[in-house]
Amino acid sequence: MPRFALLLWAAALVGTLALTGRAANPSPGDDLAALQGNWKPLQCEYEGKSQMPAEVMKQVTSVFDKNEYHLYFVDKEKGQPKVLKLAVANVGLDATTVPRTITFEFAEGPYKGQKRHGIYEIAGNQLKMCYGPVEKPKPTEFKAAANSGFFLETWARQVK
Repeated sequence: MPRFALLLWAAALVGTLALTGRAANPSPGDDLAALQGNWKPLQCEYEGKSQMPAEVMKQVTSVFDKNEYHLYFVDKEKGQPKVLKLAVANVGLDATTVPRTITFEFAEGPYKGQKRHGIYEIAGNQLKMCYGPVEKPKPTEFKAAANSGFFLETWARQVK
């Protein structure tokens, strides 16, 4: 009986470790699924400087649709609001790295043909990203220092 109990305990431990490892390190598909939907900016910096006031951030929305990233701006200046698509990029994730890495390859908009790479973190309904051009080394921490070429952004999920 003690031997059976020991085997049962060992099997439970292996199962727990496997589940714990999977939860701590979700696959890129899990992170991609977690990104799906609409996001509003909470913070947008470039090289440590704010890129837009709070009122303008309210007009910006990003949408993750499968492996595509869409960036929109709602122009409320003249008459009826007009939705402008600023960019579309293909997104690649690597959840096996620490920190996790993200790549953008722009397919539409003024950055068409350009690539960006960086790091990301999903915490509940917030997404934090730090990224820059692929010609520069990938960021290793969530900082966008002066002359780094890095963007630092925090986004909040929009719940329907």
